[in-house]
Amino acid sequence: MRDYKKAPAKPKRRPGPKTTGAKPGRAYVTGLVSGIALTLLIQNWEPVRDQLMGPAAVQPETPATEPTETEEVTFEFYTRLPQMEVPVDTRRDQIRDDKEPGKYLYMLQAGSFDKQADAERLKAQLALLGEVAVIQKVTVNGATMHRVRLGPFNSSRKLDAVNHRLIREEIPTMALKIPRPD
Repeated sequence: MRDYKKAPAKPKRRPGPKTTGAKPGRAYVTGLVSGIALTLLIQNWEPVRDQLMGPAAVQPETPATEPTETEEVTFEFYTRLPQMEVPVDTRRDQIRDDKEPGKYLYMLQAGSFDKQADAERLKAQLALLGEVAVIQKVTVNGATMHRVRLGPFNSSRKLDAVNHRLIREEIPTMALKIPRPD
């Protein structure tokens, strides 16, 4: 019997990198030359356009007419703006605030600190925002605390306006409603 053995397979060679014969510097030079040519074409477009299309293709610019001394310039917004005005009723807010003027005062507490320096730092930060703060020194459970407070405000509307401004500046606050001293 004949022994059929397969011939050992030849190892396959990996194909090497394909070379097109172009050098990488040629692409750079080609791009550089075409960029310069386009730049010169754009800068000198009007003479080139005249040569390609002829001088008839160019439309002369019409000069803008300026008003002479006899013509009067009129503006429409002087007549349109008063028609667009919307009256704002502020009486409703004032009436709401005037209902209970004598009962309460409103304050904002921006922080309570163990150290006086921390309270002073927050007070300075509030001063940079245009708000006047007061530091109250209180004793709670035998520990001295320094409270940074804003106010007093006569209305909750004013308190809300300041509170929203401080929230935008990422300063946490706590609103306080304090009975008005007699």
